[in-house]
Amino acid sequence: MDSTMDYLEKDLEFFKTAAGETVFSQLAVIPEAHEKPNFSTITTAERLFKALFMYFDKILAQDSLASVTNDPQYKDSWELYKRLESTLYPWMYPYWQNAFHINNQTFNNDGSNSKGIVLCVGNAQFKFAASTIRSLREVLNCDLPIEIFYIRDDDLSAAKRSYLESEFSNVTLRKLEDYVGNYYTRFGGWAMKPFAMLASRFTELIMMDADVFFLQSPSTLFVDKGYQTTGSLFFYDRTLFPDWEKGPDWMRSFLPTMSTLVPNTRWFKGLSSHEQESGVVVIDKRKSLLGLLSTCKMNGITERDEVVYKHVHGDKETFWVGFEVMQTPYAFVKSFGAVIGGMGRGGDDGEPDQVCGVQLHLDPHDKPLWFNGGVYRNKHARPVEYLNFTHFSEGNDWEFNTHCIRDTDKIRELDPEQRKIALASVEIDKQRVNDEKLLDEGKWRPKNYDSHH
Repeated sequence: MDSTMDYLEKDLEFFKTAAGETVFSQLAVIPEAHEKPNFSTITTAERLFKALFMYFDKILAQDSLASVTNDPQYKDSWELYKRLESTLYPWMYPYWQNAFHINNQTFNNDGSNSKGIVLCVGNAQFKFAASTIRSLREVLNCDLPIEIFYIRDDDLSAAKRSYLESEFSNVTLRKLEDYVGNYYTRFGGWAMKPFAMLASRFTELIMMDADVFFLQSPSTLFVDKGYQTTGSLFFYDRTLFPDWEKGPDWMRSFLPTMSTLVPNTRWFKGLSSHEQESGVVVIDKRKSLLGLLSTCKMNGITERDEVVYKHVHGDKETFWVGFEVMQTPYAFVKSFGAVIGGMGRGGDDGEPDQVCGVQLHLDPHDKPLWFNGGVYRNKHARPVEYLNFTHFSEGNDWEFNTHCIRDTDKIRELDPEQRKIALASVEIDKQRVNDEKLLDEGKWRPKNYDSHH
């Protein structure tokens, strides 16, 4: 997959010529706001940026104190590197000096890699986050450190921040605007996720949506063979809305070369308009930093508003497509989105011979691993109804409105241990409803509040 160009001394000689500067200067400009950026140009610029990054990475690996900014041997090439970096990723400054700085801050004090979980939480997602974190800590006994990112001060109330920090051990809150410049990003929701991964203090991280609940410890993701080989792990979405040409046509318009994975995607086979489900994304930034930068690029304000989100649904496909742009290897867990819940009850609830509920993802051994949409039959319905978690099913024939799978040949009962985990998460969520009511009324107090007052 990784057919990266090498940056050589003769490239520098070319870029110093009038023709070379003319070519380079076309790549080193920032598109005007609300004007459609040219993704073919962006791809060329990012692949050249990668060649320069790898060139300096080798130099710095051999001598971490090499003065690439002043040394006559390197400074002209470094100048090219900085011009590209500042036009492709202008939101990086002033927090990071350059892209090399991003990974330098993620190691533990003893030099080992740090691992953890990252969530993006605003006021609307708090109810899910508070329940799933408690489920991770108290039901699955997962002690991975957790970082919670919110965009700006009004995104997550001070009371809710205080709750998350005081109720759970090893949870840190971070404001994304402290790390990523606002001018070229203007976050509102989904788009913040890859940037939070970039800003995370973890080298290896699991980004999970706030409404994701695990049925096994998330730590198992770090030992996945595909993840260990490539440094990233993605999950497939449901198979939905076939004969969709817009995505593949768009990719062909700006990617001069693609990996061998692309022709085998459901997108390119015309089987589904959804490929990736970004509810859980696993990244090792030592191996996948450049792919992640490319994904961030696709979620900048002008890129997403003028091009990307007109072709795909939110941030979901920007992970694998961004990695294709940068020619960064990636792996998918081989099963497509399944369903977990119970048998349909007829009418709007689905047929009695079908499993209906929320989207489920299986591990490489076809065992339920995580689901998203919270612990409710429909997270948008009022009043909420909790799922009873009796069955799960695989299949490609989705009934989108009832959220059931019509295929009936792969229906299985949920293992009693996993059902216990799911139902414990339901009980946790019922308790969270009470806590949140107290929070909203200004009456909630931390557990050890009385002993301190």
